[in-house]
Amino acid sequence: MFAILFSSVLPIVMALLLGGAAGKVMTAPIKTLAVASIGYLVWGLLIVIGYQFADVLFQPDMGWKVLRESFIYASILSASSFLLLLARPVEQQDNINPKRNFRGLLKPLQECCIAMLMVGLGMLSYLVLPHDLRAAQFSHALLLILIVLIGIDLSTVRLARLTKQQIWVPCAMLLAIFMAAYIAQWLLPHSFTTLLTVASGFGWFSLSGSLVTNLLGKEMGSFALLTDLIREFYGIVLLFLCGRSLPRSVIGVCGATAMDSTLPFIKQNCRSSDVQMAIFSGFILTLLAPFLIVLFASL
Repeated sequence: MFAILFSSVLPIVMALLLGGAAGKVMTAPIKTLAVASIGYLVWGLLIVIGYQFADVLFQPDMGWKVLRESFIYASILSASSFLLLLARPVEQQDNINPKRNFRGLLKPLQECCIAMLMVGLGMLSYLVLPHDLRAAQFSHALLLILIVLIGIDLSTVRLARLTKQQIWVPCAMLLAIFMAAYIAQWLLPHSFTTLLTVASGFGWFSLSGSLVTNLLGKEMGSFALLTDLIREFYGIVLLFLCGRSLPRSVIGVCGATAMDSTLPFIKQNCRSSDVQMAIFSGFILTLLAPFLIVLFASL
């Protein structure tokens, strides 16, 4: 177990530290360019992951099985996260734009659709490219580059004094994955530890899809990828519906994405004081995700 932890987590930790160190010495324009390239690198990684998963997802029975299980598990994970952080609705609404329209919902949902489209493009490339390409090694290399860029982005994070409620959010998310895995083991044909492994992506689909594939195989990798993509959909919709009244619950559902892809939507739909909570929770879950995935996969 320790050998797997060492060989899998060490490169990720080193990439994160390298990015953090580079971010400290980079000029602002270069840092902005590096952070802006994260989205494009994620697209490239998803295309490669789609190529990897194509032989699994193109099987009608297997493809529907993975999609069905991902939907069920993402629903259980999102509900567990939401309920654990359920609190009295927020009464004071400070610095919130009172206007609400569906155009604000369109952009983040569009980004999720683009992510799924990239996976689809990767699957289509499997039909025209040789099947013996070293996609696993390429996706791992792209993942490490992505984590270097994430490290650069994290180097700019500055947090003021935290409250107990803010600290409770990532702690509740750790409890939520155990709760969800326990419930799901009775509904899905997977072990408790496998479900913990998949849940530990915390919505970070570009990490979970690649890392779980390397550790547990393509079927579990596609299960992890789709589960986290669906979790992000849930987070976006819930932010629009109740981000103002139940910000902690919704930020919890967003998981690791609360400090990056869903953060602009959190700023728009939650209180200004909730933004720090989102950044802190997303930061902690981003750091924990690769370690927990490898830990649970090795049990």
